[in-house]
Amino acid sequence: MKDKMDIEKLLQKVEQENLKNIVQSISIPRHGWYNYEALSSVAKFIEDRFREYCYIVEINEFSYNGKEYKNIIATLKGINSNKDWLLIGAHYDSAIGSPGADDNASGVAVMLEVARIIRESSLGENLKFVAFTLEEPQAFDLKFIIGSSQFVKKFKKLGHRYKALILESVGYYSDVKGSQKLPAFVKGPDKGDFLGVVGNGKSNALLELFEKAKTFVPSLNLITHKVSMNGWLSLETRFSDHAPFWDAGFQAVMLTDTAMFRNPYYHTSQDTPEKLNFSFMKDVTKALLAAVLIEQSY
Repeated sequence: MKDKMDIEKLLQKVEQENLKNIVQSISIPRHGWYNYEALSSVAKFIEDRFREYCYIVEINEFSYNGKEYKNIIATLKGINSNKDWLLIGAHYDSAIGSPGADDNASGVAVMLEVARIIRESSLGENLKFVAFTLEEPQAFDLKFIIGSSQFVKKFKKLGHRYKALILESVGYYSDVKGSQKLPAFVKGPDKGDFLGVVGNGKSNALLELFEKAKTFVPSLNLITHKVSMNGWLSLETRFSDHAPFWDAGFQAVMLTDTAMFRNPYYHTSQDTPEKLNFSFMKDVTKALLAAVLIEQSY
């Protein structure tokens, strides 16, 4: 079991410059249909990073609208080595016309940095990192969260079980009063200076896990929020890759800066790296890493 000192030592390994470099490397328009080649190049970048960190990389490939797409899976011993997984995920495609720095290069960067550091611990055999594709609305039918829906359907049928931690836009920060809006039926601060961790009724244990994790990152304002009815009363709380896990009966939370409710550049050509707060992202990485280490220690 990792004690507090062990966890703190690993948190010190988080490198802000790594987060910045990853975001800058993949912040290019990479919509699944309009930027297919760019999306493929970003997929290769992610695969190469996982391999550099000594993970086994496997591909969950599927067809959509006549093209082949892939969810990228990284584990220590292969996807058939386990049935019960703690999954850390982030989508790597972007919205139409957007370089997607916050949405969602930021989430990919945090995921990769956690993968790098957790590899140095003695834990992680039941960890599965997944870079999802086709999360964003598609041009012809406006369907979204396609990659994660396909993934959950396939692996649930194979008997895999998940607790999922999904990163969705985690780089935009503002301490200006009035910078934070909120979805219907949700109460919270009016400053965009916090990380939201959103779960459903079945995900209490994961929300509690992040309450414990935030004690390791006192500089991060972390707010947990539980939705009822799997978020159907506040649809915006379902707009990412955690929703298919909720619908399949798995525990899942979304880590988010709240995207369109805070970031004025959301889904525009101006969602670029210089708009992000990398110190905030470093704290987000530490919080996620602490949560993983706490969960893995039991």
